[in-house]
Amino acid sequence: MSETWMIAGAWIAAGLTIFLFSFLYKDNPFFKIAEHLYLGAGMGWWFQVYVYNILGPKVWTPLVVNHDWMVLIPAVLGISLVTQFIPKISWISRYGFTFLMGYGSGLAIPASLSTDFINQIGGTIKPLSMMASMTPFAIFNSLLIAFGVVCVLFYFFFSVEHKGHVKTVSNIGIYFLMIYFGAAFGNTVMARFSLLYGRFDDLYTFSDKHYFYASQLIMLAMVVYFLIHNFMGKDKKEIAEDEAAG
Repeated sequence: MSETWMIAGAWIAAGLTIFLFSFLYKDNPFFKIAEHLYLGAGMGWWFQVYVYNILGPKVWTPLVVNHDWMVLIPAVLGISLVTQFIPKISWISRYGFTFLMGYGSGLAIPASLSTDFINQIGGTIKPLSMMASMTPFAIFNSLLIAFGVVCVLFYFFFSVEHKGHVKTVSNIGIYFLMIYFGAAFGNTVMARFSLLYGRFDDLYTFSDKHYFYASQLIMLAMVVYFLIHNFMGKDKKEIAEDEAAG
């Protein structure tokens, strides 16, 4: 029985993967099926996570078991967000959104300052205090990082007009920003390519006779569908042109 389910899962995985890749040819019903299944499954998964990991331990248990009535305040504020979908009472959601944005900003701003701002300053200055025990390459690297940080800060310094030496330094900061954005984009692309390799590896695995050539048969069926659909579309177009001409 487990072998049957494994083969069925391979066919489903291969089919949905090929359905999604079919969008590279053109928009089609197979792509829409896979897209809707992916979004629906994702929303269903998040809903069960929300119910079992948030509503249960954080609302139901404190309220029913511990009789902590203060839990009703955040619960009501959270439920008020749902009223956004009901136009007549959508104004109630403003209270939930206001609390959510205010509370979220209060948590995010100190955390961002400590992790991004202060750590960036410490990471730039600390190596400079240990230059006596560093190798020449490490010294050059530390000085380059410090120079880049200063140039980028000058680029975002708008209290002084950017001209003369200030403009030169800020222009150098642009190059450091471009290097950072390029590295970040390259890292993102490599991560996406690793996912792509995984899908190709699965398609290659499911093309084995053990899985009854799932990848080949599904791809062949889709090619046949597109050929038939194109021929039928041409025939309908010719009939419509003949009727318009007649």
